[in-house]
Amino acid sequence: MTQDNTTQAAADAHLLSTVDVTVRYDHTHEALHPTSLGFDAGTCTALIGPSGCGKSTFLRCINLMNREIPRCDVGGSIYYHGHDVNTPRENLFELRKSIGMVFQQPTPFRKSIRENILFAPRRHGRVAGRDEADALVEESLRQAALWDEVKDKLDRSALALSGGQQQRLCIARTLAMRPDVVLFDEPCSALDPISTFAVEETIRQIADSGICCVIVTHNMEQAKRVSDRTAFFYMGDMVETGATRQVFLDPQDQRLVDYLTGRFG
Repeated sequence: MTQDNTTQAAADAHLLSTVDVTVRYDHTHEALHPTSLGFDAGTCTALIGPSGCGKSTFLRCINLMNREIPRCDVGGSIYYHGHDVNTPRENLFELRKSIGMVFQQPTPFRKSIRENILFAPRRHGRVAGRDEADALVEESLRQAALWDEVKDKLDRSALALSGGQQQRLCIARTLAMRPDVVLFDEPCSALDPISTFAVEETIRQIADSGICCVIVTHNMEQAKRVSDRTAFFYMGDMVETGATRQVFLDPQDQRLVDYLTGRFG
């Protein structure tokens, strides 16, 4: 099979895939070496590895966030629905409607809970009236397992919510655009154990609903709990990937063995 055919096969096989994606800063320092991974609808993939290994750098490639960084060059191809989005012509505004992102720290807007959910759909012309808006608010909050906790407080400030509730609100806000991919960058690192459990359950339910989820985490137990597949990054390389159970129970690369057994990390 030729290189072109191999690349096309990767593009056709998955909802989202990367082929030899690299990240360089100032045209010299390569923070991410050629990385090829595929992601499917209805699955959750965990990206694990020590700090500074390239996993968050890779995650930010998927919705082209690295393009916002001065003197950062992203090479290779990023296929979404079979279309290479890693081009200067790609409309970031449109792409990020379908590939949403939830960050490490909860980032609710200084608005009511309702207005947090409706902000982006209104901007994109996706809600036509009050009934449709109300339905979207309820649907999004239910998907994020937050509806029962806030249904009587929708007009109160989002900033009055707890940290875990704020993070689930941010997830609901992302889901309000009905994306088919959601990226999570250490979404539980600032949360207490109870809130972490709630967010993990939410991520798993989102994946089970048919959405493609990709999560960066330092927490190996979290990766086991929420993901179907796991990819291990080390010093800018994607070292090993596979079904989560296989990666944790039968790792093939010695670097992954050392990481899982606590020799470094």
